[in-house]
Amino acid sequence: TQPRFWGWVHGSGTPSGIVAQLLTGAINANMGGRDHAPIYIERQVVQWMRELFAYPDSASGLICTGTSSATLLGLSIARFRALGQAVREQGNSQEPLIAYCSAQAHVSVQKAMELLGMGSASLRLVPVREDFSMDCQALAQMVDADIAAGVRPFAVVSSVGSVNTGAIDDLDAINALCAEQGLWHHVDGAFGALIILSDQLSPRLRGIERADSIAFDYHKWMHVTYSAACLLVKDGDLHHRTFA
Repeated sequence: TQPRFWGWVHGSGTPSGIVAQLLTGAINANMGGRDHAPIYIERQVVQWMRELFAYPDSASGLICTGTSSATLLGLSIARFRALGQAVREQGNSQEPLIAYCSAQAHVSVQKAMELLGMGSASLRLVPVREDFSMDCQALAQMVDADIAAGVRPFAVVSSVGSVNTGAIDDLDAINALCAEQGLWHHVDGAFGALIILSDQLSPRLRGIERADSIAFDYHKWMHVTYSAACLLVKDGDLHHRTFA
């Protein structure tokens, strides 16, 4: 084995994880409602995450099984924002929607587009720069080209710690483009979002607080056993209306 191979991407087993699994089995909670204790734990954790990422108190959040599912949910909210209540009945038939992500983005972004019925052809893979981050100039050109072609851009998915290279996209530049074009900015921070806990590294995430949604895993750097991730949504009302 290569000396610098430190293991697969996997949550570390911990004594606290054993206790958590015992409690999970014993409580047998229904997280769909009612008044079960884990609901209050989830609300508290989401509140801590709002504070950590400088999101407003009106923001919403959800603990889910991984950033793959969190990205699916984030893009669902973005689609609802673009198409409105009619999407609940008419689906994607109203007009073609286009999303964008780095060519280095995780395959879960493509799978989310497929599961939402928009198809992988509706996802534009933006070229990357020498540091493997998204080329934001190329992104702007692709958005303009799609608008000129008569299709509607609706979301950009940035990578904060891409799987292959650990690249972090230029969040400020993507925020500016999304604000200008009325696009949803979803951050795939599965690998890197939690460097916000580091005083040394957090400046690399400048602008993440302006994103519309952020997805990240607890079962990586937080050493939580599988499966635990978080989705934060700045517009809590929109989050609730999407799935009401």
